[in-house]
Amino acid sequence: MRNFAVFIFLLMSASSALADLAESFEKIKSHARHYRDPGAVCEEVAQIEFSELYPAPQYEVIVGVAYNVKGRTVGELDMVLMDRNTQKVAMVGEVKCYTDLKNGLKKAKQQRKRFLTVLGSGQKIDFVNTSSGEKYDYEQFQYVTQFISVSQKGGKAVGFDYELEHTLDEMSQLRDQVIHCQKDGLCPRPQ
Repeated sequence: MRNFAVFIFLLMSASSALADLAESFEKIKSHARHYRDPGAVCEEVAQIEFSELYPAPQYEVIVGVAYNVKGRTVGELDMVLMDRNTQKVAMVGEVKCYTDLKNGLKKAKQQRKRFLTVLGSGQKIDFVNTSSGEKYDYEQFQYVTQFISVSQKGGKAVGFDYELEHTLDEMSQLRDQVIHCQKDGLCPRPQ
């Protein structure tokens, strides 16, 4: 009887995970983006989860903001939380879904350091949304105080600030679903 109860629990857990994955698919399938880069799906899931934590109209969660110096891209911020009331960036997040989460966290910390170094350098920095081309003013980023690291499920154990609801395997499944949906013409492709 105990084995049956364990089996039922595992079955319910698996069906719950599939339902969550299907829900995530429904939420991101209309995002016209190239998903060849495995990190893209993690960034889209992060945008959804953070949009629920920081809802519109006060906040906007933006994925992919390049920062350029003298016309050259120096880096890209994976996720930016814009406070619409102040028109200032409230938080920047580096999203890393890696097989080796320790390496992912190391990369997130390096990118944070590079961004803060460039921000404090006194150089003219141009900020551009990598999807829409929208430009942002330096003043909107000038006083960023919160910088977080985001990973797939399991990342908090190695030091990430926030972990998304899906495992790396689930993120891969989700990515494959969106790619197939785009190939079949049922989901929008980027221009």
